[in-house]
Amino acid sequence: MPNYAIRVELKGNPSAERYESLHALMATYGFGRTVTGVDKQGNSTRVDLPHATYYGSSDRDCASVRDSISAAIRNEIQQAIVVFVVLAQTWATA
Repeated sequence: MPNYAIRVELKGNPSAERYESLHALMATYGFGRTVTGVDKQGNSTRVDLPHATYYGSSDRDCASVRDSISAAIRNEIQQAIVVFVVLAQTWATA
């Protein structure tokens, strides 16, 4: 199943509670706020992603992930948003 990185911006001045609702919604879609991998020494490590950035798998294509996530956010969180979805083949962090 393909992996996706998703960045969501809630436009305006959203509250911390609104972002907590966003995090919970994204979790229901299987997108988390961390990634797990291997560091330079070969040790398993978990990395926190930047604010409102999510990572996970879906059997849908990139546009379908964008459309379903955008619709859910607009229906449950707020209308004014930016959603950026990237098909992730591999990743590295420092």
